[in-house]
Amino acid sequence: MKAKQFVLILFVILLGVTSESYAQRRVINTPRRTVVQGPRGTVVYRKKPVVRTVRSLPQSAVVIRYRNVPYYYHGGVFYVSNNGVYVRSVPPVGIRIAALPAGYVRVVVGPRVFFYAGGIFYILDEASKEYVVADPPVGAVVSQLPSDAVEIEIDGKPYMEYNGIIYKQVTIEQPGYEVVGKLDE
Repeated sequence: MKAKQFVLILFVILLGVTSESYAQRRVINTPRRTVVQGPRGTVVYRKKPVVRTVRSLPQSAVVIRYRNVPYYYHGGVFYVSNNGVYVRSVPPVGIRIAALPAGYVRVVVGPRVFFYAGGIFYILDEASKEYVVADPPVGAVVSQLPSDAVEIEIDGKPYMEYNGIIYKQVTIEQPGYEVVGKLDE
């Protein structure tokens, strides 16, 4: 009898582990929100992100080629060309710019110094004196997020998301947002 109970318990445990290991991502779209359920939890987007496009860029826009893709940079914003219009784009980590955009702030995380502007983190390459787009450092606290950051909920807790980076609202000396991680794509 004990052998049958042991086999039954083992079967139930293995069934639970197997079903969890093969869990897939499920997306539920509604007019007011998008719910993404995956093996790491549930994310609820309260409003859909807005895709920003422009028909033309100013003459002062700079073309930066990165891995054979032309990015257009102007005023701290990156664009890619798509069907005759320019679409706001998240710059890839590693792309370089000559000067920081207006309104940047210095953010120190541990021994490293980052520069933050418009939702993008940069580091200074001392050799070339260029600024390189960097992965957002977990633990960095910024005072504000871009206006198109969206409210999300992960496992019932409120967060903000911008460009796939998750922030939680904190109050240390003043209100701000702390980088807590990245959304899995």
